[in-house]
Amino acid sequence: MNKNVARFLRILEVNDERIRGRKNKEAFKIVKRKFVLLSIASVIIAAGFGPQEAENFEEESTISDTEYYTEQYRPQYHFSTPQGRLADPNGLIYYNGEYHLFHQKMGTWAHAVSKDMLHWEHLPIALEHDELGQALSGTAVIDWNDTTGFFDGKAGMVAIYTSTANGEEQGIAYSKDNGRTWARYTGNPVIENPGIKDFRDPKVFWHEETEKWVMAVTTDKSVTFYNSPNLINWEYQSKFGVDEQGNEEGSHIAVWETPDLFRLPVDGDKENQKWVLTVSIGDNPVTEGSTNQYFIGEFDGSVFVNDHSPEKIFYTDAGKDFYAAQSFNELAEGDDRRIWIGWMANWRYPYESPTYPWMGSMSIPREVTLQTNQEGEIRLFQEPIRELETIRATEQSFDSFMVEGNHEIEGFSGASYEFEAQISWDDVDEFGIRLRQSEKEETVFGVDVTDETLFLDRSNAGLQTLIDRNGEPFPFGKRFNAPFSSDRKSIKIRGLVDESSVELFIDNGETVFTNLIYTKPTNTGIELYANGGSINVESIDFYHLQSTWRDAPKEGEMERIVVSDELIILPQGETAELTAGAKPDWFIQTEPFQWTADNEGIIEIHELNDKTISVKGLKPGTTTVTVREPNGISTKKVTIRVTDSSTDYLFGWGPSPFNRAIDGKWDVFGQSTINSFLSFSQVWSRIYREELLTGDFTLSADIKWIKQGSEGFPKYGIALEDQDSNSLFAFLNKDINKLETFAETSSESGWEGVDLPAAIDLAEPQNLKIERKENLFTFYVNGVEVYKRIVEMDDTLTAGAITENVEARYTNFTVEPAFKKYRLDDLIEAAETSSELSKGVKQSSLAHLKNAQKHFEKAQQLYENKKVVQANKEEVKGYEKIEQFSSHLQKSKENQKAKDLIKMAVYIINHQTES
Repeated sequence: MNKNVARFLRILEVNDERIRGRKNKEAFKIVKRKFVLLSIASVIIAAGFGPQEAENFEEESTISDTEYYTEQYRPQYHFSTPQGRLADPNGLIYYNGEYHLFHQKMGTWAHAVSKDMLHWEHLPIALEHDELGQALSGTAVIDWNDTTGFFDGKAGMVAIYTSTANGEEQGIAYSKDNGRTWARYTGNPVIENPGIKDFRDPKVFWHEETEKWVMAVTTDKSVTFYNSPNLINWEYQSKFGVDEQGNEEGSHIAVWETPDLFRLPVDGDKENQKWVLTVSIGDNPVTEGSTNQYFIGEFDGSVFVNDHSPEKIFYTDAGKDFYAAQSFNELAEGDDRRIWIGWMANWRYPYESPTYPWMGSMSIPREVTLQTNQEGEIRLFQEPIRELETIRATEQSFDSFMVEGNHEIEGFSGASYEFEAQISWDDVDEFGIRLRQSEKEETVFGVDVTDETLFLDRSNAGLQTLIDRNGEPFPFGKRFNAPFSSDRKSIKIRGLVDESSVELFIDNGETVFTNLIYTKPTNTGIELYANGGSINVESIDFYHLQSTWRDAPKEGEMERIVVSDELIILPQGETAELTAGAKPDWFIQTEPFQWTADNEGIIEIHELNDKTISVKGLKPGTTTVTVREPNGISTKKVTIRVTDSSTDYLFGWGPSPFNRAIDGKWDVFGQSTINSFLSFSQVWSRIYREELLTGDFTLSADIKWIKQGSEGFPKYGIALEDQDSNSLFAFLNKDINKLETFAETSSESGWEGVDLPAAIDLAEPQNLKIERKENLFTFYVNGVEVYKRIVEMDDTLTAGAITENVEARYTNFTVEPAFKKYRLDDLIEAAETSSELSKGVKQSSLAHLKNAQKHFEKAQQLYENKKVVQANKEEVKGYEKIEQFSSHLQKSKENQKAKDLIKMAVYIINHQTES
């Protein structure tokens, strides 16, 4: 891939919403970030070059049924939020015929309900921030006996959660209308912070034997238990994880979070039951991210006793993306299953996935059991809920067959499906199944018999690297292993494949892998393989799964078209392939797709087969390729941008000339016109002009607010930065009708601002102008001066646009230097006529300029003789002489008198005016 194309593409590190106890005002803090360059296949965030975005959903989407939840990578039968961030599942409960799923969303409790734990209806936010801060993770219970006194002797829902304003404390809220509206308990918090940092995520349930409520809450690397008769008055009982002597149980490699505690029969025997305590383990270097562990033991309502030695560690999942699992406190009458759901993500990269406009999804709901494995050990098993069978759309079964080498599955393919396989062997080194396969990419599950390991390998699945929460490149594409005894000689595999995930349940869920993948939508192949021997596939069954977010299409009807890439950035003269596919996965396509280009002068297309074309970039520009099904009903558009391989910029817009940083998603229409997009987060989006500003200047833009999201503090404006990362930002804030400025330099960091005139309508274009005179910056709105601020910054700056979760249109973006655009002749004349310089300084400095002039004259002659390489060398020597002139003056005792001459020299060098 051309290195200039790669510079356009990157993934952002996102502010960590789980910085516990952070007050809203602290969200203004800028987080320093490092960046990584990624391939086109790895990302959908392409600064300046994004395809048109999905609509800004409300919590109940208004998008038509055929378009709803069809974005690239959007899970089709897993839960995800319409827009914005999704994190820990909270308050899972069944009540009055509905399953309730609450989840973390920027420190609030988002809410959805379902009849079957698969088809979900989004409801308004249940718990917003209040005077006690955020509403972090917790539990919902049904107070059947009105122990709280909230429900006039009837039953009702109570949420127990962590607040943040005074450190982490536990509070409660209640609902009398099936969770549709909530009231905070006026006596919150019900448990005050005991003087520690980490005190959060209460899991609460009714303990029948003691007839009390039990709370398990994490306290750093331990779980603390409380009892209450009424959910209001709580008494400390005990602590598990570390005792008073400092003896530890389980893994202590990072903070413990989101505990769960429940009782399960062993092997289905209700006369032999054990308690399971689970905790999540935060981001850490040992596991290269977050993970989960569980303990099996006894609990009497007050104290948990581990059945195993303290150093024994049981991990819940062998994959990378299962966290904060919570089980339902109640299920329908007669349903004695224990079902839980986990956040399908990892705290090393919680909001860095290349998805838009949402971030994060949930695992499939899973039934958890305690079973004795083949080695005679009691372990936690997990399997998908039986309700999943109700969304099976097709079934493809294969009779027993042998595999030696590769065996492609014919007659079945897809991106959203389920499969079950029973495989046995006598002598083989390694075998497995390749999922979401194309000629170039695949996700592999395998059994390494020689090394006695199971593995799930996403190293060639698509996305290879992303930016983690620390701003560092993280190797997303890796292989994950789990132990497996080769003496078993057989294995049962159940797999759930969705648009951006793979979940595998081995031997009835004794071992589970949960992994995100970001692969092309058209990667749908499946292949079995066996190396160093053969395997007997005793049975293998595949099931296409219906989307749980849209009605199923009519039989024989194509729902929509997907493409391998929705955006292709193609250097001039290079070629890329573009593939189309039909949805639903079980649609049988008999006619080739039809392809057309809006502007055939920019690209050239050639059909390679019924589904794939090649695209060649002919000249810089933007065009659209449209793919159609033969009857023309379904279409899909792909944006093709052909770039000049000699530059990183489009119409002068692109990464910072200083640090190559570029944030968010932008559309560039011309040198003075750009458009930002909603980011659905509080991260600032930035794009910069290629040219540098030297000395004093005036910068102006007409900016129109279009729409904004609910995350962060939506605002938009102009960015100024220097090579030392000193920065000054000027924002228009529609919510509070202010001009806000934020400066972050080596000497200061803070906000200042002023009210805007009440009559200003920011939904119409408003002119924002910044005038610089040395370190004094004056701000104008519609030509009227509104504010001044002194900020110490370097003489040379880069300028750009900046937004926080706002779609805005910038037009007439212009910069005017306070002095004219100087050439070398102007500088020589100014130096010769200067009355400020002494004769000696003038003569020595002019010698550098005269030498520079000779090099440029020689370069011109070489260009005329088409000796480009030699001419370039002479130009470099010329600019070096001007740099020597500037350096000579700066080191002289007359440097203050020569300030204007130095500015002119810097301008000539930065703008390459003699080239």
